[in-house]
Amino acid sequence: MSNVVDLNLENFQATLLEQPAEQLILVELYSPRDEAGKPMSAQLIQLASQTPAIVLARVNCDEQPQITQQFGVSSVPTLVLIRAGQPIDGLVGVLPMDKVQEMLSKYLPKPEDDLLIQASAMLLDESADINQAFLLIKQAYELDSQRIDIVSCYVEVLIKLGQLAPAEELLASFALEDKNANYQRLVSLLELAQKAGESPEILALEQQLVQKPDDPHIKLQLAVTYSQANKTEQALELLFSILMSQLDFEDAKKHYLDIIASLPVGDPLASSYRRKLYSLLH
Repeated sequence: MSNVVDLNLENFQATLLEQPAEQLILVELYSPRDEAGKPMSAQLIQLASQTPAIVLARVNCDEQPQITQQFGVSSVPTLVLIRAGQPIDGLVGVLPMDKVQEMLSKYLPKPEDDLLIQASAMLLDESADINQAFLLIKQAYELDSQRIDIVSCYVEVLIKLGQLAPAEELLASFALEDKNANYQRLVSLLELAQKAGESPEILALEQQLVQKPDDPHIKLQLAVTYSQANKTEQALELLFSILMSQLDFEDAKKHYLDIIASLPVGDPLASSYRRKLYSLLH
């Protein structure tokens, strides 16, 4: 179905008032007698064909005086941008397309919006792959690291992945006005995750390592326990310290590679420790 509509009294309500609330409708009020505006009309039709997120509703002011009167148009061409049945922006006069696109860009969905929606949905789905959620929200964050909704989702994904240090760093960057109920929820999630990493077993092994800092058996056991508690970086650091002195010690290298393989694609932690192992082997 074409997203270019000739607006009249018969389709007025269906086109402008019965669309989904998020639908953007660009109303073009024009006169076929206006020679200066004809190139702009053709360009608007082309723009609409290339932008499926908008509906171009064209009003011939000579044939539709009632609709023209409703918009209060005093000159043509006039553009009115509508969402949820209400005008939200507009332009008057013959203008280059970059001006029209500049107006539309303020309201059109951005790539990071879709990435955020997908990642947020995966957080609510216990069966979803959290590594896939990480890839999505990381892309959104790279596109716009200032949006607090994106940062909040990124923090939650990091907590679920056990990447507590970067999650804590991001939370520390929240401005005062952003420290709302959702911020407090994220702080609570982080504190719970941190406490989970302080189990009696971990504390006991850490104490043993203090007493015998060079014992590879204790290091390996603690690294495995760290990994199970999502303390991924600490686990990799311990395993690497074993490999530096004994490359073939028990199954240290296997645990090391398994942890790296479990991290999301593009995770900087995985890249860093993969490079470390490569330098050790070569």
